Amino acid sequence: MRRWLISPEIGALIGAVIVWAFFWGNGRTFGEADTTLNWLDVAAPTGIMATAVALLMIGGEFDLSSGVITGATAIQIGLVSRFFMGDGVNIGWAIGSAFLAAAAIGWFNGFMVNKTGLPSFIVTLASFFTLRGVMLVISKRLVGKVQVDQITEQEGATFFKNWIAHEWRFTEFAIRDNVFLGLVFVGAAAFIYGLLEQSFIRRAAINTVGVGMAIVGLIAAIGGFTGLLRTDGVGNNALFTIIALVGVAVAIVGTALARWVTRMRASSDGLPPEATRRLGLGIGCVALACLIPIPFDRRQGQAILTWTSSGLRPVLAILGAIVGIVLAIRAILPEMREKKKTASGFGKLTMFAIYSGLLVMTLLICFLQLTTVQALRAISMLILSGAGLTLLMLARGIAGRGSKKWQLIIGLLVAAAIVVLAFVIRADSGAVRFRTGLFGAMMIGAMAIAANTLVEFFMEKRTHADTTADRLGKRLQLIGGGMAFTGLIIRLVWSNLTPEHAAQVKAAGGSVGQNVLRQTVVWWLLVAAIGSFVLVKSKWGNWIFAVGGNKEAARAVGVPANQVKVGLFVTVSLCGCLAGTLIALRYGTVQANQGTGLEFEYIIAAVVGGCLLTGGYGSVVGAGLGSAIMAISVVGVQTTPWNSDGRFAFLGGVLLLAVLVNNFIRKKAQEAR
Repeated sequence: MRRWLISPEIGALIGAVIVWAFFWGNGRTFGEADTTLNWLDVAAPTGIMATAVALLMIGGEFDLSSGVITGATAIQIGLVSRFFMGDGVNIGWAIGSAFLAAAAIGWFNGFMVNKTGLPSFIVTLASFFTLRGVMLVISKRLVGKVQVDQITEQEGATFFKNWIAHEWRFTEFAIRDNVFLGLVFVGAAAFIYGLLEQSFIRRAAINTVGVGMAIVGLIAAIGGFTGLLRTDGVGNNALFTIIALVGVAVAIVGTALARWVTRMRASSDGLPPEATRRLGLGIGCVALACLIPIPFDRRQGQAILTWTSSGLRPVLAILGAIVGIVLAIRAILPEMREKKKTASGFGKLTMFAIYSGLLVMTLLICFLQLTTVQALRAISMLILSGAGLTLLMLARGIAGRGSKKWQLIIGLLVAAAIVVLAFVIRADSGAVRFRTGLFGAMMIGAMAIAANTLVEFFMEKRTHADTTADRLGKRLQLIGGGMAFTGLIIRLVWSNLTPEHAAQVKAAGGSVGQNVLRQTVVWWLLVAAIGSFVLVKSKWGNWIFAVGGNKEAARAVGVPANQVKVGLFVTVSLCGCLAGTLIALRYGTVQANQGTGLEFEYIIAAVVGGCLLTGGYGSVVGAGLGSAIMAISVVGVQTTPWNSDGRFAFLGGVLLLAVLVNNFIRKKAQEAR
């Protein structure tokens, strides 16, 4: 678990989950099969390029021609297939020539960086403008315009499109939800058992009391889920949900008691002061989150500033100015005391305080003018509940160091707080996805925390290696995670219309959409898998990290630094050619400026994924997650009533937040070592 938490891609993983959940809560159709396939399709070309760009950045270099290379190779495929030798050639020869040209461009970039010692920023910027100018000139001369069309009409295009840019169409799958739930439940059981196997000491003989407890819990869980499927209504759903989840928790604890050694005696030290403070603040934040719906109406779409009374607005402005002044004084005053400045320091403090007060007041007024009552209500509930649960979990962790009894009390309190918040959201929300999906997710989270707390209280943790148990636990976790992931893919790709329902929709004049998965996504996953394997499991990966960390030191220990850098530049160009080929075969028309400016998006995806701008640190998986975050943002904004141009501001905020999170995680990783 610690290795996961200090990995470079953990920040991107957390960010992807948060961004997805954010748009799931705000987008009208986000999270359905068609939108999922849509953002995967958007992410795929960026993901292909972000993989190569991430490897290059880990190696300590940049390639600003990575965007334009996609358009240049696509243009070359179109021009060669249409005009080479007068009448054109089979598009297969055009694709081959594009890959050869891309490799040559990558080699040239790497050679110039090594030979001249110029920054890769300068070399690849020159390549960027050269390629852009050449493509514009050639396309205008041969076609008479800045785009090349009719690419998919050329000889051999159909064959290569079927093999390289194929589309799979998914229609109705009536038992989708049953398959999804079955795979997730079985996979979760295998994963949990594997985690327990890796954590605790095996018993010499099975404990029959634990077996009985596990059987009772399993029967309760099956009964609860059966009741959920066969009944309807808010009361019945809530009752059977609680029965099912309590049954699952009891089954987990019973299994642990039956299979592994229990703790002899729980420690009973008092609650540390720092845990007491966090416990009190956490309870207060959760209570406020539950009370927020009372003063605010969820149907109120008016801006906060105009919603408040005219007499309250100046008070809010003054409060904002006071907050800014206080923040300025707290930032400057310690420095003044340390350097013992008097008159000059006081003038500096006064000017900075005035400026800070005006700035905070202006930002507050803008926020209140641009934010509706609905949004403030949701933001307040989210921040207060998130902060409260985080503080409670921190208090649980601190208490667990000295008192298992207090760890048990606070852990169960956290689970109870989540249940209370779930029922508050269910009673307050008018959206179906909040009343069902979010409610169910929160109840499952409460069950997981309660089960984890009880298991840690009763069981004796293993502090020594056990090869057999560790191997079994790892295999069960991989199998369980794979099953759950497969179930999730089925849930996100297919719709759950029965044939009868689909026929009724069509008879009424409606259309039953076909969800399309394009082969671009497969190419993305393949490129990412190869890149991750090379980086993590091969000597080339070690060389890439070494060259990015310190090129001269790497060369001194025998690393072929120049060859590594040339190889990385060639890899970027070849991936750009692959992306260009997919674009040409999919659309059949390519603009001469295709890909221009996208190099920054590739770099952003890599940085969000944990790659350092200075090189020597990063992850291919993280770059893929960064691409997913960007695609989710683009598609997610389209599913909301917001201005679609707001995605740029959203991406900027995500980039800054991701860098801060990655810096924090890297610092913790260094401390752990």
